[in-house]
Amino acid sequence: MRTTVKRRQPRWRAVAASMLALSLLLAACGNGEEVTEVDDTLDDIDEAEDPDDPEEDDGPDEDAADPGDIASDFGVDVENQVLTVGALDDTSGPASTIGLPYAVGKRVAVAQQNAGDLDLLPEGWTVELVERDHGYNPQQSVAEFNAIKDDVLFFITTFGTPNTLPLVDLATPEEITLLPASLSSELAVNEFTPPIGAPYKVEAEHAVAHALEEAGDDLAFGVIYQLDDYGGDGLAGAESAAEFHGIELVGAEGVAPGETDVTAPVQALQNAGATHILVAVLPSTTGPVLGTAAQLGYEPVFYGLTASWIDAFFDPEVLPPPVYANFRWATGLPLWGEDLPGMEDFLAAYEEFGSDDYPPDFYILASYTQALLGFEAFGRALEAGDVTRSGFYDALRTIDNFDAFGLYPQPIDMTSFPFVTLTDTRILQPGEALDDWTILADFATPESWTGIE
Repeated sequence: MRTTVKRRQPRWRAVAASMLALSLLLAACGNGEEVTEVDDTLDDIDEAEDPDDPEEDDGPDEDAADPGDIASDFGVDVENQVLTVGALDDTSGPASTIGLPYAVGKRVAVAQQNAGDLDLLPEGWTVELVERDHGYNPQQSVAEFNAIKDDVLFFITTFGTPNTLPLVDLATPEEITLLPASLSSELAVNEFTPPIGAPYKVEAEHAVAHALEEAGDDLAFGVIYQLDDYGGDGLAGAESAAEFHGIELVGAEGVAPGETDVTAPVQALQNAGATHILVAVLPSTTGPVLGTAAQLGYEPVFYGLTASWIDAFFDPEVLPPPVYANFRWATGLPLWGEDLPGMEDFLAAYEEFGSDDYPPDFYILASYTQALLGFEAFGRALEAGDVTRSGFYDALRTIDNFDAFGLYPQPIDMTSFPFVTLTDTRILQPGEALDDWTILADFATPESWTGIE
């Protein structure tokens, strides 16, 4: 992948970062206040000028079908070579600490494509991104989906498990592919919602296996889970692994999405003697859980699923390092700056197109790679001469070894169904900086994993 690099000092948006720090610090102090919503202060990325004037093109791309032979229906202007995609974000709700950087990642990929710096689409093709904010509200997600669905070929992001599940029955009859910002097992069993990584359930099972290896007979495992499909997926994984290993959970405490007053569930697991706790919650709850435990002098080992961590926690004004010292992260996705073949080019693209809008964050990278997957599928559909919604889906299902220019530690496979693109995860321990992670357990599939039912 070739990128154009403009060296400059990042001018990060201080407003979003400071509001995030304030909300998490207030929550971690256990004051019971609601999380302050982070305003969506991200400016729209300037549209890059098309470097190739169609009227002055040297000739048709040899890999592209003749425009007159290309079938299309929604969201594709074949004559003007424009692909329109949709995105449903959370830039104002309880998951905005993830949603804000996630929105940036796909914008970077779109800007990079429009600047002619990606090789996934034929030369001259540009992408129009239509975004809506649902605020982590399922009803609003449905409303925004209906508002833009006829203008787009597919959704390059539908953010969050509870906000994507209501769309399944709407999208399936129209064969609209939704690329979810979620690793839900429930989404993996629906044809048009393929996750890009290992399911939350397998992450939870790996966490239990690692805890058992670490603590042996002294293990007392508990769970704090979000009261929705995401949290339920984590709880199901913990229960499945506990049954496989012949142990019992000492407790499972449910909390509302974005809940900050978590004294009761933390104290309940403390009273139950939990030595290790799975947190299947959003970061806006992870911070308060860790902070409350520290205040109580309670020091269990915490395991978080992918969606429980944000790299903003490395900022000591957001979460001091001693507070997350006992935190472990179960995930199968790449880390920011990790030594991977495509990382240098990605960082250059981020510097060029995204560094003004949000500081480095794991979720920018995750969103970017998901956008590349969508572009890869569209490029294949173009080659096949069918960029209808069904043609796009058929092309997506031919992808069997996609590594996002080397950004995925392990390639993903979209050919099997239910979708289990990955089953290997690893257990990581954060240090005190973005590039400071310790691998406690390398990529592996837990013995308890039996697949998605």
